Amino acid sequence: MKFARAIGFVLLSVAAVYFVLAAMKYADELPPIAWNGATVGILAGLVALYIVQFATAGLAWHLWLDAIGERSRPVRAVILFALSQFAKYVPGSVAQHIARVALGKRYGLSVPGVVLTLGLETAWSLLAGIAIGGLTLAFSQPAMLAGDGLPSPVRIGVVVVIALLIPSAVIWLIGVRRPSFLDRWLGPTRIAHPRLRTLALCFLLYCVNFLICGWILNTLARDVFGAPDDQLLIAIGMFAIAWIIAFVTLVSPGGIGVREAVLLAGLTPAYGAGTALGVAVLYRVVTSLGDLVAVLLSLVAERRLRDAG
Repeated sequence: MKFARAIGFVLLSVAAVYFVLAAMKYADELPPIAWNGATVGILAGLVALYIVQFATAGLAWHLWLDAIGERSRPVRAVILFALSQFAKYVPGSVAQHIARVALGKRYGLSVPGVVLTLGLETAWSLLAGIAIGGLTLAFSQPAMLAGDGLPSPVRIGVVVVIALLIPSAVIWLIGVRRPSFLDRWLGPTRIAHPRLRTLALCFLLYCVNFLICGWILNTLARDVFGAPDDQLLIAIGMFAIAWIIAFVTLVSPGGIGVREAVLLAGLTPAYGAGTALGVAVLYRVVTSLGDLVAVLLSLVAERRLRDAG
C-alpha cells in the first residue's frame, strides 16, 4: 500500500507540474467567454446534468445491494450514495467508501454486504470506463489517433475485450456455480453473485455517466469557448481515460490535478491548447458545484428519510 501511495504521489506531482507549466504556456490562447444570460444558463444546465449521475450511480448501487440480498430501496440508495460522495475530496480515494459503509450501517445494511457492493461498483466502473474510452476513441476521427504514442483501434478493441472478460471471470470464480474442484485453491466460501441482468444494467448505467461527462466537456468547448468542430467521441474517450488515471493515482482528492492534466493533453489535438485548458478548468468548476449542490440536496433528503423512520 505504501508503494502504491508513493507511485500515486509521483503521478500526482508529474501531472501537477505538467498542468501548471502548460497553463502558463497556453494562458494567452484561452478563448474569451461571453458572460451573459445564455452562458450562465448553459453552465447551470451542465451542473444539473452532472447531478443526474448521482441518480444513475445510486440506482446501480441499489441494484448491487438487491442482487446480494441486502434490503434496499432505490430512493434511499441514491440519497446515501450522493451524501457520501463529497468525501472523495479527502486525499486517499477511500473516504467516500468509508462514509457509505457508515451510512449503510445506520440504515440496516451489513458492513460486509456494503463492502462487497463497493468492490463490484469499482470493478464495473473501471470496466465501463475502459470499454467506453476504447470504443469511442476507436470510432472517432482517425486523424486524432494518428500520434505515435496512441494505440491503434485494433489494440484498443483487444483491451476492451480483455477488460470485459476478466471481471466476468472473477465473479464466476467467487460465485456459487464454480466447479467444486476449485474449492481446493479458493476455499469453500462462495457468494450469490449478481445475475447477468444486474451486471448488464449496472454496466449500462456507468456507461451513461461517462457519456454525460464527455457531453459536458464537448458542450463547454463548443457553446462556451466557441470551438468550431464537434468532437464528442474524443471528449467522451478522453474523459474515460482521465477518470481511470485519476482513480488509480489514489492520493489525488477527487482526481484534482491529474484529471485536468490528462484532459489538457488529450483534448488539445481536438480543440486546440487554449480551449482544452479552459475546458479542463471550467469542467472542474462545474463538477465541484454539482458535488456541492448534490450533497446539500441529499442532506435535506436524508433528514426527511430519518424523520419518516
